[in-house]
Amino acid sequence: MFFLLSFLQLVFVLAVSPLVAGVLRKLEERFQSQVGPSVMQPYFDIVKLFRKESVVSSAASPFFTLAPYVAFALYLFLTLVLPIITAFPLTFGPVVDFVGGGLIFGAAATIKKLAALDSGSNYAHLGTSRAASIGALSEPIMVFIFIMLGVLSKTNNPYVINNVLQQSSSWYLSLLHWFVASAFFMILIVETGQLPIESHSANELGMIDQSMPMEYSGRELALYQWGGYMKQFILMSVFLNVFTVPFWVPMELDLSAVFAYLGIHLVKLLALVVVFALVNTTVSKYKLYKNFDFLAVAFALAFLASIALYATGGGK
Repeated sequence: MFFLLSFLQLVFVLAVSPLVAGVLRKLEERFQSQVGPSVMQPYFDIVKLFRKESVVSSAASPFFTLAPYVAFALYLFLTLVLPIITAFPLTFGPVVDFVGGGLIFGAAATIKKLAALDSGSNYAHLGTSRAASIGALSEPIMVFIFIMLGVLSKTNNPYVINNVLQQSSSWYLSLLHWFVASAFFMILIVETGQLPIESHSANELGMIDQSMPMEYSGRELALYQWGGYMKQFILMSVFLNVFTVPFWVPMELDLSAVFAYLGIHLVKLLALVVVFALVNTTVSKYKLYKNFDFLAVAFALAFLASIALYATGGGK
């Protein structure tokens, strides 16, 4: 049964992640009084790219072609080990904890950076340099956030953290929890390429993630984009299920509750998408060097969580 639920979770993420991206794009356009593309446009783009021929630069090595497949496989693995539709571990849940999941995210990001460098494109090199500079600060902050969650729950297991926050109102309402949640929200903005961190246009001054896959086409670009949708979906799900709205995630094996939560989780995701759309349409894009000030605030919030823990006893 756990294996079937793991398969259901995998299919859920694969099928719904492009929809979440499509709804976000649509809302951004509507908030700007424009029609915008259909919410199904990411699906159309993926299908179209799978049908197109792949063109590879003569300067690129075989690693350039292989990288999107490896990164996509790593995101598939992450869907099997994180609490997305259940708050109890599924078949592969015990394999990694939060730190291990963070390392897998980091491995996928590193593979994409190396592939971008291997492409020989100046724009890809520019985006990789910017992404590496920001990641050098955002990733340690994320580890610090996970450490503070470990202090809260006495473990780095995301399932246990969800259970603790569902069952303990004192921990849920504690300053430690909300400082950590606020810090992770800022890191979520960085990792998903939302404004004010990154421009969504083809403007060279604002491109980061947009410039890295510029030399890809065909099936490889389809997998690259689909993997990006999955990464966004997974991080948003972790933010909701572990950090801010851990409620209603089934903590016991109950098929009716699991299937009901699929709809509940989609509603939670759409609510977060509305927040992202508001951020993207109301906040101005930062200058590149100002991104580090943004990350400094995220670190300050995470550090305040540690102060709150020792000053107030956390949720005790």
